[in-house]
Amino acid sequence: MDSEPGRGRTIAASPLERVTSGLTTALEGLRTMGVERWLRMEREALAQTVKITGACVLSWWLAAYVLKVEIPVLVPIGVLLTMSATAYSSLVRGAQQVGAVVTGVAAATAVIWLLGYNAVTLAVLVVAGLVLTRLLNLPAQNVQIPITALLVFALGSTYGFERLADVLVGAGIGIAASFLIMPPRFVDKASHELAALSDELADLAEDMSEGLRNGWDEDMASDWLARARTLSQRLEAAEEAAEEAAEAVRLSPRRSRYNERMDQVADAATCLDHACHQLRGIARGLVDLIAGVRGLPGERGADMPELLADELASLSRGFRAFSMLQHGRAKPSDLEDLRAALNEGHRQHERLAEVFIHTGHMELRLLQGALLDDCARIRHEIDPDTGPHKAAFPHA
Repeated sequence: MDSEPGRGRTIAASPLERVTSGLTTALEGLRTMGVERWLRMEREALAQTVKITGACVLSWWLAAYVLKVEIPVLVPIGVLLTMSATAYSSLVRGAQQVGAVVTGVAAATAVIWLLGYNAVTLAVLVVAGLVLTRLLNLPAQNVQIPITALLVFALGSTYGFERLADVLVGAGIGIAASFLIMPPRFVDKASHELAALSDELADLAEDMSEGLRNGWDEDMASDWLARARTLSQRLEAAEEAAEEAAEAVRLSPRRSRYNERMDQVADAATCLDHACHQLRGIARGLVDLIAGVRGLPGERGADMPELLADELASLSRGFRAFSMLQHGRAKPSDLEDLRAALNEGHRQHERLAEVFIHTGHMELRLLQGALLDDCARIRHEIDPDTGPHKAAFPHA
């Protein structure tokens, strides 16, 4: 539906609101799922926490007892600044940290040689460090250049080489840990995220079908629209998971093994994005109908043909089969289930079009046509044979 955009814009919450919201969400998830299930859901994050903690402890021990570094805690700081969710991003961040320290040492040495030790030098070092950070396109939160320059200013030029050694050791340990210790399985994570999202779309389509069949009102329609909007926002998390999966295998020695799965994850994310937008359009149309906006009949037009409920039920089965196909162990029967649901929906679509053509109310007929079109577009998106996302299906 044209009146319902694909993605709404929301005002960014304050840092305190984000912290409060995150804590509330975590506690609510812990309460509803129980400790055991919550731990399973968070196992990747917990594994990453354990890995980073272990790398920090190891780096501190090496710095303190093997390398005899004067300030050993600086080495685990390098680990913290380097390690990221994927080996590739850890390598990039490690290179950024080392480059920033080298730049900071060089800039500080040159400026101190020219201006000496005074307040002007300190100001120049801070300004130059921030400008260089921007010019080198480093992340905004990466302030290693001015920090290193200030440390050299405070502790002397010889500290610069010690700082570089600390960062090299910390970055090296962080990168090695990212490559060798419990690398996250982001491809599986992305597949499961997309499968769960498809299941939720199936639940929504099924609830809409049952509502139209058994009687619905404006509150129910508004709830369907709210759920569809929430799923649209969830898509962003699914797309981020797909991007993480692509990044995670970028440096893998067995990258070619993942190419097909990566193509499937990327295409499935796009497919669900489009399908979710269409289902959201159906929900928007039903809200407009029951509310009587734009000349629509309101509650008098709420008695929709049962064939529309049947078509939504077939879409629900299609989403359910699509979900099964996103798991790594999909069976050929899952693909046949999807084809059967699409064929059934197509037959219902043709019969429903014959019913709608006799609608005398012009605005209602236009809405009915839009609902039919959205249903047809969803079927086209998840069609493994003639749809635009063939890579989303493992056996297509």
